[in-house]
Amino acid sequence: MSTLEALQEMLMKDYQLTREQVAPEAALASLGVDSLGMIDMMMQIEDRFSVTVPDDKPPAMDTVSDLAAYVDSLKACTASP
Repeated sequence: MSTLEALQEMLMKDYQLTREQVAPEAALASLGVDSLGMIDMMMQIEDRFSVTVPDDKPPAMDTVSDLAAYVDSLKACTASP
């Protein structure tokens, strides 16, 4: 399962959304993900993907695909020696 697909599954479960609603271009805000939701999502991402989300401000993540790209970049940092 790709990062995007895993995140879509998380969003569908947590926000009772359909697959069509969590399309890659879907705006996170329009899905109901507010700042508290994003904090919860980051904790789930750490657990699900075995990554550490830095304490500094993350880059702007407006869409589902932005979030997937961010997680992929965290995974790449974790995989680097």
